[in-house]
Amino acid sequence: MSGPDDSESVKKKKNKRKLPRGRVTVFPNWCKGCGLCVEFCPTKVLEKQGNGGSVIVAHPEKCTACRWCELHCPDFAIFVVDIEPGEETA
Repeated sequence: MSGPDDSESVKKKKNKRKLPRGRVTVFPNWCKGCGLCVEFCPTKVLEKQGNGGSVIVAHPEKCTACRWCELHCPDFAIFVVDIEPGEETA
């Protein structure tokens, strides 16, 4: 029996599935700071600023475009768009 073929392992790494990515925008004038989006975000992209403050995008690189924040925002203050692999998240 021979060991795993090096070329096989290289192919697997190249074919590794990339996770979806998203860009989150929070409209501070619409946000009342309820924090529902922060609670529902599975990857903790969002953070609340102080007591009753609006929400900020603290970790944009963690967004998987699941849209849980967008779907649960009662004020429609959050917008999520899909981004392509390699596209900047600025």
